[in-house]
Amino acid sequence: MTTWPTAGHLDGGEAADEVDSWKPARKFPEHYPGECPAGDYLLWNRHVHALEHRAATGLSLRGEESRSLDALLASLGLPGLAERVPVLAYGANRNPATLHLKLLNYGYRPPNGRDHCLPVLRGELHGADVAASGLHGHGYLYGELLLNSEHTRDSVLRSRICMADEDQLRALNESEEVRQGRYHLAWIPGVRLPGTGRPIPALGYVANARTWLSPVFQTPVGFTSVQAAGRTYPSMTATEGLAHALDSLGIRSEASRLSGLADDEALAAELAKYLNGQWWYHFHTGQSPISGYHGVLDLFRSRIAESSMPVRTYDHLVEQGRVLSVDDAYSHARLLRRVRAEGGAFSSDCSDPSGGDGC
Repeated sequence: MTTWPTAGHLDGGEAADEVDSWKPARKFPEHYPGECPAGDYLLWNRHVHALEHRAATGLSLRGEESRSLDALLASLGLPGLAERVPVLAYGANRNPATLHLKLLNYGYRPPNGRDHCLPVLRGELHGADVAASGLHGHGYLYGELLLNSEHTRDSVLRSRICMADEDQLRALNESEEVRQGRYHLAWIPGVRLPGTGRPIPALGYVANARTWLSPVFQTPVGFTSVQAAGRTYPSMTATEGLAHALDSLGIRSEASRLSGLADDEALAAELAKYLNGQWWYHFHTGQSPISGYHGVLDLFRSRIAESSMPVRTYDHLVEQGRVLSVDDAYSHARLLRRVRAEGGAFSSDCSDPSGGDGC
């Protein structure tokens, strides 16, 4: 059992803070994958509310003495925890501002027509970690879930679990480009709740890509803001990781030429801004980014492919029959039935699946 550190906002006893105080990697690529609250939280419209456990009400908003989270959701006309499917968040989706941005950008439609309420609970994933996989168009080396690897045999990933209603699942799927095959939704083995160690059925996104192996370290590269006990390879910030890739792959001068940016010590930071700006230009206008944008992405893609792990997490999960078809990935009702069948339904009385220890 791992000890959860206290870091970030909402740790000084605050009940809530503004979602804008959390920097989403999609707009601030230098912060990828982004910080998240140390404890359970509720993203409620433009505020991030701390959740805590009370003897009388179970899981509740901090400061709420007599009303459970489920009672709050019911009063708003929204599905309770038992009506939601658990979706593992191990990278940027841990960050409340990223979730807020995704719900807005992908047209989330709340059941009550008004409130964006997404509970996010702590989770642990044994024998797993997160490592850089490739260069995202937003301007950072994106993280992939690493399972079934010699590098993660003894590690415990401190993750989050997004309790998604039907249209939140759709919006998350769209943001991960499930229909396009960039990511696949799969049942992730080994997800547990801290404090009880009870396994729960949880979904998660796995990339259609291989984990990068640094030519310098001959290991994966992790992220400093993603915590994992027993990590065996180096961790870096987003800017450090991008700079390391430029240097270790020997592509600094070519990336500089393609982007028109100076080949100096600020190249990694400036390249992240360059890519991020072009991604958002395309998203908002539908117009193609400038040619250098695709040139940089293609350059990274080809060179990273030369030094990557031979087997993807996706491949392991396909062998186990855990990867979902696109149709199943969008079928909230079918997914919820499986969660319930495996004893994984949640309620405010206990953040553990109903009937588990520690309620």
